[in-house]
Amino acid sequence: MPTKHVTVEVMTQSGGKHWTKKEIEARKHAEESGKRKVKKSLNPPAWLSTEALAIWRRVTSSAKDMELLDNLDTELLATYCLASAKIKEMRDVNDLDEIKALQAWARIQAQAADKLGFTPAARARLVKKKADKVLDSFGKKFD
Repeated sequence: MPTKHVTVEVMTQSGGKHWTKKEIEARKHAEESGKRKVKKSLNPPAWLSTEALAIWRRVTSSAKDMELLDNLDTELLATYCLASAKIKEMRDVNDLDEIKALQAWARIQAQAADKLGFTPAARARLVKKKADKVLDSFGKKFD
């Protein structure tokens, strides 16, 4: 089983593994390097429903400070918003076919959220990848 990805705060406060100063600095550097110099504005696709558009505005407003999204994420973010709107619309279903459809939309939403970095685990993975690139400079000597 792979090791759990952790943020700098969790790294330094947990009593588990002894993190070296180099590992901590690499992780901090990775977190800082992920921040954009120029703020990006995302434009929603015209085909979004009113409910999905409201979710789009809420998500982009919340994610603005995290600097996770840019224009390449527009279609995937729209899919996430559409799935979220469908789930909200279908929340009181009773029929088996409707329940299966609701489950399908929930899977789509969860996959999009993970790919967009909306889950805590996804954000920690992004930071870890950046930190690992900094730490891997030792391996470059042997390439």
